[in-house]
Amino acid sequence: MKKKYLLAFCIFILTFRFSAQDIKVIDSINAILVQNSSLKTDSLLVIFEQNLNAAQKINYKKGMGEAYKNMATLYGYESNGAKRVAYNLKAIRIFEENNFKPQAANLYGEMGYGMKRDDMIKAQYYMNKGINMAEIGNYKEVLDRTYNNYGVLKEMQGQLDSALYFYKKGLAIVKERDYKEGFPYSYSNLAGVYGQQGKYDLSREYFYKAMAIREEIGDHKGIAENYTQIGEVFMAENKPQQAIPFFKQSLPIARKEDYRFLMQYTYEQLSKAFKNLKQTDSALFYFEKFSAFKDSINGLEASKEIAALELEYETEQKENQILQQRAQLAEKDLEVRQKNSYLYGSLGLILILGLLSYLIYNRHKLKNSQLKKEKELEVALAKIETQNRLEEQRLRISRDLHDNIGSQITFIILSIDNLKYALKSKDQKITEKLTQISEFASITINELRDTIWAMNKETISLEELQIRIANFIERALASRDTILFKFENSTDLPGDYSFTSIEGINIYRIIQEAVNNSLKYADAATINIEIDKNNNHLEIRIYDDGSGFDLKKYEPGNGLLNMKKRALDIGADIVITSKLNQGTLIRLSTKIY
Repeated sequence: MKKKYLLAFCIFILTFRFSAQDIKVIDSINAILVQNSSLKTDSLLVIFEQNLNAAQKINYKKGMGEAYKNMATLYGYESNGAKRVAYNLKAIRIFEENNFKPQAANLYGEMGYGMKRDDMIKAQYYMNKGINMAEIGNYKEVLDRTYNNYGVLKEMQGQLDSALYFYKKGLAIVKERDYKEGFPYSYSNLAGVYGQQGKYDLSREYFYKAMAIREEIGDHKGIAENYTQIGEVFMAENKPQQAIPFFKQSLPIARKEDYRFLMQYTYEQLSKAFKNLKQTDSALFYFEKFSAFKDSINGLEASKEIAALELEYETEQKENQILQQRAQLAEKDLEVRQKNSYLYGSLGLILILGLLSYLIYNRHKLKNSQLKKEKELEVALAKIETQNRLEEQRLRISRDLHDNIGSQITFIILSIDNLKYALKSKDQKITEKLTQISEFASITINELRDTIWAMNKETISLEELQIRIANFIERALASRDTILFKFENSTDLPGDYSFTSIEGINIYRIIQEAVNNSLKYADAATINIEIDKNNNHLEIRIYDDGSGFDLKKYEPGNGLLNMKKRALDIGADIVITSKLNQGTLIRLSTKIY
């Protein structure tokens, strides 16, 4: 009853004519409804649309922007990504045009965070834009949430240390502001990372802290999320039996709050939990729930369009049936009255009708064929246009990297060399430090040139890759002339074979990482790189005679993980073998066509 009264009151207030003195009413309704998450999504949409109309009548820009932003959030809960982005952009345009910088910074961050599952590059772009605006303006009420959200992006990319860094920055600002609603979000984010690090008890402790505060402030959607997250921690511990009750506690809350994405995800987790327990009936039951819910979300708009087309088709069919029935009745009536006199005339009429039906059918079939071809042509043209735009964007980014960042790093190197020259007789430690910085900048510009080289090409030939590897070996030899480098290429290699730019740069980076690891840690006398053809596979071997390591006891760092991730991205196989005091071998195999 309380929700109904609130909804009715808001609609009643918004039906009156607003004036410049009533902007506080618009702001109050925005704030009340944002905090009152217990209202259904459809009900909230009605209120925000009314609030938008009221703000437009008195040209209240801030109220218009807030209404668009809140509507975008609701469309996000409904998994309607297109409307979420469209309404966010409308709100940002209003905020920027009217110098509402904190609101614009916050919404850039929110929009980027909402795109994390669809386009990580755009998500990071918008979130960085929001962070920069907030840091320049010192908008702490924006920074606490945006730091937390940016940590989520880092967590999704597997960069757990970076994620913890941003989560802790966000929590520090929340504590400084004593912002109670912000604590649960920070605690939940920290808990998620601790769970991935295997600190399960610490993870659950932070989730329970978040849930306790959410119960105090009435954040039911957040409570549902925490139940599911605690269940996930138990699943990570391989304790599906303990996870199931938490998943089941999440579902009725998410259903009541119309939190469709969480319901879909929780159904999937329940299916996995019962599958681990080998309870196949329950696993299948929840998987069907998950599949049905997924289809209902992703196919909602398509279902509406299909329903409209089906209605149009059925109407046409019924009209044709009515026409056919009338023709048949006329024929029968004519046959009864003039059975003998008009027998041949009736047969002729039937033949004409058959011919007309055949012509109509052929015309309809031809029209459908033409429409299909036109649609295929439109799709092909759209793909070509998209590829052209991507190519233009890739070349533009490459030019910017070369002209701006490349020249800036070169300037830094020259400046450091000048400083070294000026200080060479004054402070040896400073000179050594400047030398290290100069060397690091030189390495960075070499890395940048490699990236630009790959970005400027659609394909990279095997010969170009070999030349690039040889250049890298020369640089490595210059830095460590005590190590013997060997680079061998088989005579069986296909001379005209080319990789995509993504495949070429990933293969090059794997070789680069392997050689750098040998230089840093192996204390090797010889490093070998061999490229060979094995049946229909290109095989690359990087091995050294260094100290090696025990794979069973060694916890892989970012270097080995990055090599495996790059191999996975291009569909290649990578095998790492190593023994103490016997060196290390890295074998990369990719299929060639």
